[in-house]
Amino acid sequence: MATTLQMIDAIVARLKAKLPTLAVEHFPEQPSDYWLNDAVGALLVSYPGSRFDATVDTAAVVQPRRIQFSVTIVARQLNGRDGAIDVLDQVRASLVGFRPPDCLKLAAVSETFLGEEAGLWQYALDLSSASVIVEESAPNDARPLTRVQYEPDEEHS
Repeated sequence: MATTLQMIDAIVARLKAKLPTLAVEHFPEQPSDYWLNDAVGALLVSYPGSRFDATVDTAAVVQPRRIQFSVTIVARQLNGRDGAIDVLDQVRASLVGFRPPDCLKLAAVSETFLGEEAGLWQYALDLSSASVIVEESAPNDARPLTRVQYEPDEEHS
């Protein structure tokens, strides 16, 4: 089963392949210290969290998981080619229907204008997918059944 980081890495790789003119990175750990080095803009991929449904009644814990991802678009212009709005459309087209490992296809949830600061325009595209988590269980060390022998019941013969 893929980890959350592997899912995020798959989204980063997809965006790098589809939008090679933009910097694509994991969301910075210190957003206030983030510095845009790219001439056009950047895509910052983050994981806002997951929601879990009730467990499925089995011998092991099996739970549906609704996973949320977010891509923050940072662009040096708002309108026009490679502006924030144009890039937002390109990101949505690149990710809606994309399947991260061990997930269903991504679906768009919302888009939000985050604002402008120091000439950098920002939008967030929120997406979701579904997966299933299954508990890790200890291996079964019992001897496997390798032979079955039929012995007739003498009372009913």
